[in-house]
Amino acid sequence: MAYRDPLTGLWNRRYFEERLNEELSRSQRAGLSRRFSVMVLDLNDFKATNDRYGHLVGDTVLKDVGDFLVTHLRHHDVACRTGGDEFSVLLPDLSADDCGHLVDRLRRGLDTANAARRIPIALSLGTASWPEAGDTIDALMTRADEAMYADKDRQHRTTRKLPAARREGTRRAATRRVRVRVNASA
Repeated sequence: MAYRDPLTGLWNRRYFEERLNEELSRSQRAGLSRRFSVMVLDLNDFKATNDRYGHLVGDTVLKDVGDFLVTHLRHHDVACRTGGDEFSVLLPDLSADDCGHLVDRLRRGLDTANAARRIPIALSLGTASWPEAGDTIDALMTRADEAMYADKDRQHRTTRKLPAARREGTRRAATRRVRVRVNASA
């Protein structure tokens, strides 16, 4: 069976689900001495990126997100593309407290990476940890999704509060950069 996403090279949904089942079983057998977490990520406004710049640029953005995850996660974390613009990460041996540090590190890394990109990547992130968020896969994934949607909502409210001139200036700057560069990466 194929376990790799052909576009990003990340693991696919099938592999994520199998590994998540294994990790939950291991943790349940080991008890509270073994923790793990899951993270779900969603690209914000990805449809608008595809509509504005085309699907080839959209594909490049997806590849860039895959590269970003591989670069910024631990070697034993399991980064997967689980849907069109959706990614999930299995985080073995990572507690709820450690997830907060990871999310902060990812946001800083994304800010740095976006400084060199003509089309900035905006991600909404949500995490859930075993056993705090639940003792089943459905409970964990539901909590991670809820956290991701709360993050998306928070980012949307923050963006709406920007002065109109700043929002428009950002759009114009991105449009100028699009005309100058062909590829989506720096």
